[in-house]
Amino acid sequence: MNKKFLMFGLLGLGMIALVTASLVTYLSNEAQVSVTVESPFSFEVSSNGIDWETGDPATLDLESVYGGENITFFARDTNLANVDTIGDSAKIITCDIGLTCDDFSSVKAQTISRVNGIVESTSQVWEIISLCNEIDANTIEFAYGNTGNPLLVGQADTTEITVTFQPNALGNYVFSLQKMAA
Repeated sequence: MNKKFLMFGLLGLGMIALVTASLVTYLSNEAQVSVTVESPFSFEVSSNGIDWETGDPATLDLESVYGGENITFFARDTNLANVDTIGDSAKIITCDIGLTCDDFSSVKAQTISRVNGIVESTSQVWEIISLCNEIDANTIEFAYGNTGNPLLVGQADTTEITVTFQPNALGNYVFSLQKMAA
C-alpha cells in the first residue's frame, strides 16, 4: 500500500511539474511604453514681424531708446498640438532700477490670428495701459488678451506691441511673455 501511495504521489508531483512547465510557455516578455510630453505652445519674438527668435527663452535685444520715445516688437504664440488648446498669456515687465505703470504713456497691442497660415481675424488696436497692475517695486503685469480661450489646431496669433515710455523713464526694461495651458 505504501508503494501505491508513493507511486501516486510521485506521479502527482510529476503532473504538477509538467502543468507548471507548460504554463511558463504562456508567460510573455515585459513591454514598456515611454513618452515625453512637451508644451503645446510656442512663443517667439521679433523686431519686424518677419524674422523670429525662438528658443527657451526666445530672446530679442532691442536698440536703446530715450525717454519719451517708443519701441515696437512682435510676439507670436502658436498651438503646436493636434488638438485645440486653452491657455492664458502672462505679460510681465521688469526693470532693474524699479518701475511703475506710470513709466509708460502708452502701450498698444493688435493681434492677427492665422489658422494654417490663413488670416482668420485681426483685432482692433487696443490701448492697454489701463490694464497695468503693479506686482512689486520692480515688476508690473498687463492683464489683457483672450484668457482661457482656445488656440485652434494650426493657429498662430501674432501681436504687434508698441510701447511709449514717459520722458522720465530710465533703466533696462525686460518684457517677459509666456503662454500657460489652462
